[in-house]
Amino acid sequence: MSEDLRVVKTKKAIRGALFELMSNKQLSKITISEICVNAKINRKTFYSHYRSPADVIEELENDVLNEFSAILRRGGESILDIGAAIRDISATIEQRRDFFKRLMRQNPDLFNKGKIKAMLCRVIMVSLKNAGALTDNETALKAAAEFSISGVLALYSAWFDNDCRDDLAFITETAVNMVTRGLSAYVSEEKLCTMRLN
Repeated sequence: MSEDLRVVKTKKAIRGALFELMSNKQLSKITISEICVNAKINRKTFYSHYRSPADVIEELENDVLNEFSAILRRGGESILDIGAAIRDISATIEQRRDFFKRLMRQNPDLFNKGKIKAMLCRVIMVSLKNAGALTDNETALKAAAEFSISGVLALYSAWFDNDCRDDLAFITETAVNMVTRGLSAYVSEEKLCTMRLN
């Protein structure tokens, strides 16, 4: 069942207010009262949806996780299509650059640790396992997934650290080449063409 339209609008107002405040302040310095004033709601309304500003950020991060997960689920039949998934994730990051900048200001490890990295590593591990790669060596399987995903996410982090000045399309193609070539060492060309990203 979908959320009540009023709830959706209220949460959107709260998120918008918090994001506006985050352009000038660290999350730890933002008060619920400030969010309420900016969102034009009262404290009771805020508390009916969230316990703290950190809860709002966690929900935003979960939304990012869901968005990236959806990108991977719509991927094609082949691990080579991980390139398409990386390109789609890069396009999402590019389109919502300001959103990600503010989110990363609050959580610099957004891409390097936590839920996003864990989810992407799981996808690669399951895909490799389904293709019969490294199935007798769980440690090697984890290492291949961790190495591949850590590299891609580190490139995104470095891009934001450099204030998004570099060409993200070039960085993306570098990531695609590194990941697909790296993983091809563990999966035969034939299996690469039938490997699913889910």
